[in-house]
Amino acid sequence: MKVVILGAGKRGTLLAKHLIQEKRDVVIIESDPKRAAEIQGKLDCMVVIGSGTDPSTLREAAVEKCNIFVSVTDSDEVNLVACGIVENMKSAVTTIAAIRNLTYTGRDGLPATVLGINYIVNPEAEAARSIHSIIERGIFSDVITFERSNLILYNVEVTERSRFANQNVANCRTSIGTEFVIAAINRNEEGIVPSGNTVVFPGDTLSIVAFDNDREALFKLLGQHRVKPKKIVVVGGSKIARFLLRSFEPSHHRSIVLVEQDAEVAAQFAQLFPNLLVVKSDITDETIFDDERFDTFDLLISLTDNDELNIITASYAKRVGVKSAIALIKNNNNYTRLARHLDIDSVISVSEATVDSLLKYMRGAHVSSVHSLFNGKFEIFEFIISQEMGVAGKKLKEINMRNKGVIAGITTHNGENIIPTGAYKIEAGDVLLVCAGREELNFVQKIFS
Repeated sequence: MKVVILGAGKRGTLLAKHLIQEKRDVVIIESDPKRAAEIQGKLDCMVVIGSGTDPSTLREAAVEKCNIFVSVTDSDEVNLVACGIVENMKSAVTTIAAIRNLTYTGRDGLPATVLGINYIVNPEAEAARSIHSIIERGIFSDVITFERSNLILYNVEVTERSRFANQNVANCRTSIGTEFVIAAINRNEEGIVPSGNTVVFPGDTLSIVAFDNDREALFKLLGQHRVKPKKIVVVGGSKIARFLLRSFEPSHHRSIVLVEQDAEVAAQFAQLFPNLLVVKSDITDETIFDDERFDTFDLLISLTDNDELNIITASYAKRVGVKSAIALIKNNNNYTRLARHLDIDSVISVSEATVDSLLKYMRGAHVSSVHSLFNGKFEIFEFIISQEMGVAGKKLKEINMRNKGVIAGITTHNGENIIPTGAYKIEAGDVLLVCAGREELNFVQKIFS
């Protein structure tokens, strides 16, 4: 597969990094010579300097030979025009564009297509969708939900006192009365595809796939307890906040408070969401937490455009009594690790949420969602099984994954969730959750093609 990426910003760079790890043929187009030189020194791919709306630059990047063209510059107009030009140059290419402006996408969701572009991703909408999924599940730890399956993936760090510590994977499953699959292990920044004999050590981070209705039992075993929040405070009247509030029923807005220091923005939110209590104030005001009694709230979500402020606000909220906190990372993904050491329950990266959506469209029509794990070392995705696939009609034990991936969960064609065993026979319409290391994705995808 050859992929041309227009824009070497955070999203373009992260996407290119993932694809290079998969040994894809990647070309990046970047108009800023300085930025292009930096990327050329960091990534093992070709970098073309020039405008993505210039046909000669596109020809230099050989878009006529590419399978997928992804435009992720900071300009919606450039992304739209570039995809339109590429579609004219080669109609067979799959075009994907990042579009933020609601003028193009519509306030109620994304249209099927604009200017012949195959897929459109709105970064703010993707981040809001991730946050809403976490809230609806009543969990604020590092959790991933799926589009067609009610199974849930938890990323959990193993402590010395954990029931998992110093046990092999097989014993973890038999000694604890809850069904689950350990899909991947992150140990000292190294990703491991576990087998039954793999020993779990303190300090490991486990990706665990389990039933949604078993989450309380599983979290109790892990020494954690989470409930769905009733009272929520949102900090920052951003686009993401707007998308998030639209995700809730209007009646739910009565239990949500928005803090915004800009008077005009605060007035806009008050008009858009009549049931919402809008507080015009600076969240750094030393009295606001006491004045508004935020210590009685279940959840604080900091969604400003300032990463540092989001981290500090979420961390401080936990210290003064707010039960749970979520922080948004927009500009510097390096803050993601830092935030997790500050008692923040969940950290949402706009770049990572966007790239996961981009990857979903790049995996083909039979993949309904994609999520990156452990800073891109692993990927877990939903395969929708069709009758034409070679695995249809086979038992799981007949599929040789060569220890390169794990089938972590199944939602059957009739909607039943299953923690898989080797005796299960795959049928058309089933949805399989498959986890694999980034470098093994090509092998795994061929199995399910």
